[in-house]
Amino acid sequence: MVRRLLAGILAPVIVFVAFYLWGRGHPYTVSRSVEIAAPADRVWDVLTDLRAYSRWNPEITVVDGQAVKGRTLTLRVHSDRGVSTIRPTVRAAEPGRELRWANDFHEIGGLADGEQRFTIEPAGQGRVRFTQAETFRGIAVPFMHGTMDADCSRFDAMNAALKKRAESGK
Repeated sequence: MVRRLLAGILAPVIVFVAFYLWGRGHPYTVSRSVEIAAPADRVWDVLTDLRAYSRWNPEITVVDGQAVKGRTLTLRVHSDRGVSTIRPTVRAAEPGRELRWANDFHEIGGLADGEQRFTIEPAGQGRVRFTQAETFRGIAVPFMHGTMDADCSRFDAMNAALKKRAESGK
C-alpha cells in the first residue's frame, strides 16, 4: 500500500523533471532572414531606434527603454493571438552586429523562456543579411513547436518593414 502511494506520488514528479530537463537541454529555434541593400550601420540605426518602432514595425509597436546590455525593455508585441506586453532584458548590443534580449514567459507559468536575436552579417558590397531568431527553452517547448512556428511567422513582416526603412534612408 505504501509502495503504491509512493509510486503514485513519485511517478508524476519524475515525469515533470524529465520534461523540464529535456526542454531545457533541447532548445527550439525559429528564424527568418532577409537581405537588405544597406550598410550594417544603417540597419543597426533603424533596429536600435526603438522609439521609432511605432512608425514602421508591425510586430513590436511600442518600446520603452534603451538597447543597452543589462537594461530591461518594455515591448508591446502583436501576434495572431493578440497584443501582449513583455519585459525582456537586453543580453547583447553590439553595434552593426547583434541585438539580443531574453524573456521569461510568466504568463504560461514560467514553463518556457525565450531569447530573441537580431543579427546583421555582411552579404556583399553595401548589403547585409538580417536575421531575426527566437530560441525557446522549457518544459512547455516540446508541446508548442507548431504554435511557435506559426507565431514567429510575424518575423517576416518585421523583417520586410526593416528592409524597406533601411533601404529608403528614412
